[in-house]
Formats: sequence, C-alpha cells, structure tokens
Amino acid sequence: MKQIVILTVSLIVAATRLAAQEVKGRVIDKDCQRIEGATVVMQTPDSVFVDGVVTDSLGCFIFHRDLKQYRLIFQHLLYKSVVKEYDAVGDVGVVVMDGQDYALGEVVISAERPLVKAENGVLTYDVEALSEKTTVSNAYEALTRLPGVLEQGGSLSLIGAGDATVILNGRPSSMSVEQLASLLKSMPVGNVEKAEVMYSAPAKYRVRGAVINLVLKDRKSEEAFVRGEVGAGFTQGEYTQGNGRLNLSFVGRKVSADVLYSADYVKRQTGYDFISHHTLGGMVHDVVQYNTGLRRKMTHNVRASLDYQITEDDNLNLAYTAAVTPNIKTVENSTGTLSESSNVRKGDEQMHNFNLDYTARWGMNVGLDYTYYSYPSVQEFGNRAGNVEQEFLADSRQRINRWNVYAGQTHTLPQDWSLNYGINFSFAQEKSAQLYHSQEGEDMSSLNSDTELDERTYNFYGGLEKAFGERLSLSLSVAGEYYRLAGYDQWAVYPSMQLNYIPSSSHIFQLSLSSDKAYPDYWSMQDATSYINGYAKVVGNPGLRPSTDYTADLTYILKSKYIFSLHYTHVKDLFAQLAYQSPNELTMIYQTVNYDYEQNFGLSVIVPFTVGNIWNSRLTLDGSYFRDVCKDYHAIGFDNCVWRGIAMLNNTIRLSSKPTISLELNGLYVSPSVQGNYDLSSIWKVDAGLKWTSANQKAELRLTGNDLFNSATPDARVNDRGQRFEINQHADSRSFSLSFTYKFGGYKAKEHKDVDTSRFGY
Repeated sequence: MKQIVILTVSLIVAATRLAAQEVKGRVIDKDCQRIEGATVVMQTPDSVFVDGVVTDSLGCFIFHRDLKQYRLIFQHLLYKSVVKEYDAVGDVGVVVMDGQDYALGEVVISAERPLVKAENGVLTYDVEALSEKTTVSNAYEALTRLPGVLEQGGSLSLIGAGDATVILNGRPSSMSVEQLASLLKSMPVGNVEKAEVMYSAPAKYRVRGAVINLVLKDRKSEEAFVRGEVGAGFTQGEYTQGNGRLNLSFVGRKVSADVLYSADYVKRQTGYDFISHHTLGGMVHDVVQYNTGLRRKMTHNVRASLDYQITEDDNLNLAYTAAVTPNIKTVENSTGTLSESSNVRKGDEQMHNFNLDYTARWGMNVGLDYTYYSYPSVQEFGNRAGNVEQEFLADSRQRINRWNVYAGQTHTLPQDWSLNYGINFSFAQEKSAQLYHSQEGEDMSSLNSDTELDERTYNFYGGLEKAFGERLSLSLSVAGEYYRLAGYDQWAVYPSMQLNYIPSSSHIFQLSLSSDKAYPDYWSMQDATSYINGYAKVVGNPGLRPSTDYTADLTYILKSKYIFSLHYTHVKDLFAQLAYQSPNELTMIYQTVNYDYEQNFGLSVIVPFTVGNIWNSRLTLDGSYFRDVCKDYHAIGFDNCVWRGIAMLNNTIRLSSKPTISLELNGLYVSPSVQGNYDLSSIWKVDAGLKWTSANQKAELRLTGNDLFNSATPDARVNDRGQRFEINQHADSRSFSLSFTYKFGGYKAKEHKDVDTSRFGY
C-alpha cells in the first residue's frame, strides 16, 4: 500500500511538472464563439521571437515552452490584435478578441515571420508563410519553394545532400516519385501546417538520408460535414495536354473518409542529336543520328481511404491506391548517316496498393502494405542500314508482388530522454521476360530473357533523443539491415546523428551525420537487351549492386532566415546509366553500372530579402566540387571532376490585395557539371506565374509559364580514352498552363500513405 501511495504521488508530481512546462489557453470573440485559425505568437519581453501556433477548431492553443516571462500576440484577419504580458507558465485562460471594424478604414498588421526554426535537429519551415509570398497553390509547388530544394527532371533534391525523400506526417512513402508528385499536386497548400527538413533522418522514420516531412493540419469536427474540390488544367507546349481532378472528404468526430480521382493526359515531344566518332577496327566512323520522339499516355489515379479514431490516441487507417495507364505509346524515329529506324512501344501499366496502419496510445505503430505492379508491352522495331533491313516484335512484361511489414515503439524516459525502436521487413518477387519475334524469320532467340528475382530486406532500428534544456538537443540512431537479392547477400549498419545548438535566438547551429543505401530498379538488373534505334541499344546488368553513401552537413542559421551550410558526401558503388561506344560493333551501348565512388563537398548560402509588402525575394547560391571515379568501366575507366555552381533567384510581387493577385518570377543557373564519363553543359531556366484568388478563397485562377526559353536541358559530351561522342538535347520543356480550382464545403485533403514504385518499369 505504501508503494502505491508513493507511486501515485510521484505520478502527480511528474504530471504537475509537465503541465508547468506548457502555456495554453483559448481564444473567443465577444459573443463567446470560439475563433479558429487565429495566430498566436510568443515573444520574450524584449520582442525576440520564440514560437508561433494557430488555434484549433475549438479556439485552443498550446506552447510547449517554459519561460518565466513572455509576451503573447493574438492576430486574426477579422479581429483586432491583442497583446498580453505574462510572468508564469500554465493556463492563461480565455482571451477575447474584438471584431475588426473595416468601416473605420483598412487596418494593416505588419510583422515578419521567421523563415526557419530549428527543433530537435529538424529545420522547420512555416509553409503558410512561404506560400503567402509565392503563387503556389498545392503542396508539391510549396515543396519546390522551400529554401535549398532543387527540382530537376521531376525529382526533388536538397542542395548538398542529394535526392530527398518526401514523407507525410512522419510516415515513409511507398509511392514512386511521379505518383507522389501527382498526389501532392492535388493537395491544397492550405492543408499543410509545416515542412520539416532533415539532412539526416533518425531511424524511427524508417527512411535514411535527406528527408522532407510534410506535416498536415489535423482538424476534427463534432458535427459531420463533407468537403470537396474540383479543378482542371490546360497546358500548351509543342502539344496540348490537360488534367482534371475531383476530391471528396467526409469528416466526422471519429470517422473520416477520402475519395480522390484524377486524370492526367500527357503528350510530350523529345528530341536529340547524336554525333559519334566511333573507333572500330582501327578506323574512325563518323556517325550522326537525328532522333525525334513522342510519348503519349492518360493516367487514372484513384484513392480511397478510411480513418477510424478508436480513442483519442488510438487510430486505424485503411487505404487503397491505384494508378492505371492504359494504351501508353512511345515513338522514336531516327535518321542519319548510319541508318533509318522506327521504334514504337505500346503497353498497359497498372499499380494497386493496399495499406493497413494502426497507431496505439502507448506509442506503438504497426502496419501492413501490399503492392501489385504490372507492365506488359509490345515493341515494333524497324531499321534500314544501307541494303540491310531488320524488323522484329518484342513482347516484354514485368510483374511485381511486394509485401512490407513494420512495427515501431516510442518510450518517454526520465530527464527528457526518448527511446524508439522497431522493425521493417520487405519481401518482393519480380518476374520479367522479353521475347523477340523476327519478321524476316531470323532466329533471335539468343536475345530472349526470362528472369525471376526474390528480394528480402530485414531492417532493425533503435534510437535515443535528448533535450538538454532549450539550447542543446541530440538525436542518435542506428539501423541494422540484412539484404539478399540473387547472389548478393550482406549485413550492414547505418548510424545517424543530429546535434542542434542554439546559443541565442539569433544563432542556430546544426550538425548532421548520416549513412544510407540505395537500390537499382529491377529492370536494369535483368539480363536483357532493348533496341532504341539503329545505332543505340540498352543492355541490362545482372551484376548491379546497391550503393552506400555517407553524408555530413554543418548548418548555421542567422536571425532565423539567413542559412549557411557546409556539406560533404561520399557515395560508394553509385549506380547510373552511361553510354559507351562498343569496341566489337558499330553500336552505342547504354548500361547502368556501378562507379567506384562519387565524392562532393561545398558551401551553400540562402539569403531572403523583402522590399516593403510588395516584393519578396530569395537568393540561393551553392559551390560544390564533384568527382566521379570508375577504374573498371569496360576497360575505359574514368576519373572525372569539376567545380559546379548553382544560383537561384525567387521573386514574388504582389500586384493587388483586393482581389489577391500575385506575380512570380524565378530564375535558375547551373554551371557545367559531370556525370560519370559525361561532361555536362551549363543550363539556365526562367519560370513565371500569375495567380488570382477570389475574396472568399474558394476560387483560384493561375497562369504559369515553365522554362520560358526552353533552356533547362543539358547537353553531354565525352572525349576520353578513345571515346568521342556528343548528345545534344532538343527536349520540349517549355510550356504554358492555365488552371482553375474551386473548393466547396471547406475542402481538406488528408494524409496519404503512398506507394513506392521507383524501381519498377523499364
């Protein structure tokens, strides 16, 4: 009995201490109606920013801060600002805001929000504040405007850290880059609360390396209602393209459901000139091929999800996601000094994913994920070189079944320690085949392939987190992984660390150390050959291995907006597709290979500035040294290095406040770079956008121009160890888009657990 009394008293004391570290309250109007969406800013008595939150649907707010003296500023567009001083933590009670009297003239409240905050090794950006200064309208566009984020070729990367994985509400995505981008483009930016950037993600996220975590706003309703959004877009490049979407969301007290459908029609032109000086049998053959292509497809995306909140902290989620693309057609025609060829591929691609996820109130998260992927296609190939003609059909197919099981647990320990650990098991079976049929009766059976891959990944992780007051925080984690695929069988350990030090409100230091592994896509690992045109073909590489990278990043943030970063990365066994001139035949061979390593280090600087309330701008500069080394690359190894510079300038000009009309103008320049044995040319790009938003925020009209001067695609050149060729691109990346969106019922997009198909397809 005595022990029970002591334990009870200890729990009461602990709970009292925890409550004492919180500042909370409620905001209402003079009619005692709760005010949702009011901004509450916490400052020190000398006006130094500490934190900022937004009131929930009940008008409540909470700060997890422990200050002896502080100031709270309450702001809302429809109410007069309120400023109050406090000298104790705890419940500050009810704060009443008076309605704004617009008849007395316009009242403008001017304040500059911090660009970034550092919390427990995470750089946190206020997405709402960023979106107010740009013409973005969806979550994906908001990602591209985050400081240090670079979008190239449809993928997102962090300057100095390489490719970044996007996750939602702390959960890793299992969707391909293309499918995830499509989903985020249908998600309104107003439903994103913040973006957390991690140069080294702790193991508890089940994702290694650079990560961007989008935290969505969590709204609940005692009264059930339906939200929705309908939108359509029109894009004009070389060809006309279009898209449309419809989202419906039911929100209740315990149950919520989402249904999403979108259709995206793409018709895009490609083109490049291949100039090759091919040495064969002691003679140099000058080959010039002019290639033009067309890719056409209509993708149907469907998603249905159901959330059930069992208790306040217990949640069950069921989701089904599908992406179906029937009648894909790609065409490439090649003419030149060597041959004339036509390559037409038709196929049907589909992906289906089922996910079950459960989060328990005691800190446990478990889930089961299943993905089915299929892509059968037929290639019609014809080529004429001199008096020699070749025609054949190639039937190809790829089918993948993948299961993923995960479980994680988090414990809060004494003295502000936190412990997390868990497992993540993945099993995949991939079957691919390619069967050639010659139209002239030629025996092409030697090119046939039929392969099965059985991939197994067993991952165990654990981590510790500790906050040493408000100035210093530390996160340490380690993941152990056993990976098996074909003849590759390996154990590996991946440690990571994040150290955050804040000597004062104006200075933030963050040190990140991480390690990661990346895996090649399944098709590139097949023992298969595919013809592109009369001179070029793609050859698979069954000997491909995963790559391992080690990254270090030291970041300094001045006054919560000026960011300086030193970064270093070493990638062992980096894999990429390169081209080389065959020594045995007059053929250019594309093949994905492993380098010995890639190494880069550099410095990046991000400087935002504003001119009144009209012009907002941000300048990003990066200087990096790159070195790609592969000593055994078809007996023509390479050691290629270069200093590369990046400059980005983002500008937003507010043309009108009533109605809201904004103009955005962005520029990008990348100096010459390297990729394996390629020397890449410099690129530059100019984008522009104009956005009109109705007074009630329900309707939005956008006009955008992408790559206005069609200058964002690099050319490649190789001149080393007998290899001499050029690839001059003529990609159609310039386009103009007009889109309209209308929201009804107060649409709110929900969190989605996405499907990773990045290693599928060919």
